[in-house]
Amino acid sequence: MAKYKWLRIIGVLSMFLLVTGCSGSKSTPDTKVQDQTNQGTESKGNVPPTTTKLESDVSLEEQLEAEKGIESVMVQVIEGEQPAVNVDITINNEQALSADQVVEKYSQVIKEKYPNRTIDIIVIKDGKMLKQATLK
Repeated sequence: MAKYKWLRIIGVLSMFLLVTGCSGSKSTPDTKVQDQTNQGTESKGNVPPTTTKLESDVSLEEQLEAEKGIESVMVQVIEGEQPAVNVDITINNEQALSADQVVEKYSQVIKEKYPNRTIDIIVIKDGKMLKQATLK
């Protein structure tokens, strides 16, 4: 019986040390992340922050989604030093055009609304990217 008492005491002490030893490790990564972010901002020096602004164009999304064969559209308008428009077009089985034709057709519509911007179009079908094109 004395042997089992010692085994229980050693087991309880081992569990206690295991639990307390592991619980202190959570604070270390958080401080490392904070230190790294502080170093990143300090190393930039006097570089002014960029004034990039990201917005959605709901009216253009609705216009493109009204077309036959278009399942969904996401339009992001980027304002700033390098203005651009990012468009993700998800097509379905009703779409008669190829991915290249979809890019060509809808890039014209987007260029009319945003003439002086870089346009990045991604065509998706069934969760797979069919085409990506960047037009200037």
